[in-house]
Amino acid sequence: MQIDDVVNLRLFLLGTFPEGVLGGLGLNLLIASLAFVFSFVVGHGLALGRLSGVAPLRWGCSAYVELVRSVPLLMVLFWFFFSLPIAFDIRPSPLWSALVALTAYASAYQAEYIRAGIRAVAPGEIEAARSLGLTAAAVWWRVVLPQAHRKMMPTYVSYFTSLFKDSSALYLLGLVDLMQTGLITAERHPGQMLQVYLTVGALFFIVCWSGSRLGRYVEWRLTPESRAPRCGHTAAKSPPDRLPSPQENYHAHA
Repeated sequence: MQIDDVVNLRLFLLGTFPEGVLGGLGLNLLIASLAFVFSFVVGHGLALGRLSGVAPLRWGCSAYVELVRSVPLLMVLFWFFFSLPIAFDIRPSPLWSALVALTAYASAYQAEYIRAGIRAVAPGEIEAARSLGLTAAAVWWRVVLPQAHRKMMPTYVSYFTSLFKDSSALYLLGLVDLMQTGLITAERHPGQMLQVYLTVGALFFIVCWSGSRLGRYVEWRLTPESRAPRCGHTAAKSPPDRLPSPQENYHAHA
């Protein structure tokens, strides 16, 4: 049997789609993308709740964030797939359970990133906006949140990569994602197990490496100091491949 007979790249990328349901890498990307968007929205509510002057709201949001961040993703998946259906007598599909669980998990982390971005906005910017006569809501929507998101944009890109890697645990709920596709293929063709897992690892690596490079590019684009031309140079510097060591930094400024 040839390797190409076992490692069907289309099966690993899309599952049986469009003839059947979406699976493989496409399913991981879809769930990770939807969970990222939904958790971004929910994370705003949690972040603003943690910054609220209403003590019960602040305590409740803080308790949720600290609780979810203190348990592994696997535990959250089991909560939504096993515990909640028993408690409320509902039978959601594995896809919806995975999406809700991943959204609930990511919301706690997104809330902290958004809260950090809000706290990074200089108080002088807020005072200047208020002195111009802007309402409290306008200050938040036109000054605070845009600057906070700009500061945290590289973090958002990096977290999406992390969330995509976390989606590899969704096969435990029975979803035929990339990991489950690899497990099924390796079980059916044990003699080609190495090629199968190398394919799965390569696909995960390509997506995560691309996300990492995109995050570094976004950080470079949003950092004016790294793009400003210096004396004797007419072009902006490209993103560095690594940070300079203390010795290199010393000789550069000597």
